[in-house]
Amino acid sequence: MAAPKSLRWLPMVLPEEVAARILSETVRRRASLRDTAARFFAQNPELDYMKPIVRVLTLGVARNYMLLDKVLERLGYGPPSHSTRWMLARTLAYEAVSGKLKPSRARKLAPKAGLDADKILELRGAEPREFVRGLGGVEKLSVLYSFPRWMVEELLEAEIPELPRLLEALNRDPVRWIRVKPGVDIEWLRERLQGQGVEIEPDRDLPDMARIVSGDSKATRTEEYQKGLYILQDKASALVSWVARPQGRIAVDPTAGAAVKASHMAWLGARYVVAGDVKPERIGEAKRTLGRLAVGHLVDLVAGDARQPYLRGFGVAVVDPPCSDVGRLQYEPEVKLWLTRGDIHYFRRLQLRIASAVVEAAPPGSTIVYSVCTLTRSETIWVIRRLLERHSDVELAEPEPVLGEKPRRLPRSQRLLPHLHATQGFFIAKLAKL
Repeated sequence: MAAPKSLRWLPMVLPEEVAARILSETVRRRASLRDTAARFFAQNPELDYMKPIVRVLTLGVARNYMLLDKVLERLGYGPPSHSTRWMLARTLAYEAVSGKLKPSRARKLAPKAGLDADKILELRGAEPREFVRGLGGVEKLSVLYSFPRWMVEELLEAEIPELPRLLEALNRDPVRWIRVKPGVDIEWLRERLQGQGVEIEPDRDLPDMARIVSGDSKATRTEEYQKGLYILQDKASALVSWVARPQGRIAVDPTAGAAVKASHMAWLGARYVVAGDVKPERIGEAKRTLGRLAVGHLVDLVAGDARQPYLRGFGVAVVDPPCSDVGRLQYEPEVKLWLTRGDIHYFRRLQLRIASAVVEAAPPGSTIVYSVCTLTRSETIWVIRRLLERHSDVELAEPEPVLGEKPRRLPRSQRLLPHLHATQGFFIAKLAKL
């Protein structure tokens, strides 16, 4: 099959040009930076040596694109777009403000971006806050941290504590975690991994979790990982299965994706788990996950639509539907470049429909845990309130263990926040079927 024309090799010789093309293609396809970059370098293997710097550049631009547009606007350039040419301008501005742009590089690339090299070089080492002087309130937060205005408004409505710190944290690399197999001594694992360049620190809250202190890039290449002694999973995501308490019960995860939570419920003692996803390709990924973790005999996989539940008579359900991924922006900052308020409204309707279908299928005495890796009011508190209005036979239960903070408008739920809990942004609510 011929490679997509937009990703075929063109006579680019510098990492900034590669970064600009990958960024533009990512937005055009609404794809992930990781996948777009992987496809580009697979088609241009002679450029593999550029991977580390291209990763730094693409993440930096995606995390700061609105501030970079303001910088370029102050120099007289614009209007901004997601074209390859403008992405190159953003990339040069990012390098300049970071103090890393070399004069020779600027003079070679600035004309290709429609910029004056001398003007761009004057930006070297500039303080980002210089470019938001005169702005206030929501607009200042939006530009300084490069979050669309509507997204800042959603987070303000959600009453996120210390919002500027959250926005700043979402623009940094995440803390990474591993979940350890039952029966594996974490101190023993710690010593084994240390010898392979991976340092971990056992978590004080959840007994099967450990934080990766250093060497996260090597964590999936160890012998212990290949043997299924641990899996990479964020602490907030792992908390969902602890809240569900699946021990000895039949569990269902109708939006399972790669079956990470389903495998956790199996590890926590679920009698039987059914995991499904509407995308058949995710079933293959889930099968590989379950095989490596040696729980395939406890988990059945189903390709099906969660809006039409395929299992009744379960004791516990985890509903983790598609969402805006605002809580995962540390991993995927590119989402900020195309996500709209309309997307949020689409997601909340889908989330409510899936959760309602599961509640209707749930037998009396069962538990439903609703979780999303986002923090917008629309996809969290709004969904749960509408669910309770629709179904008089369910009530909120305490989502124990409570490791996060409790939203004022829905105190019987919890949110985990990167700047407070060193996790993804996550919302968890627990429902009991009467």
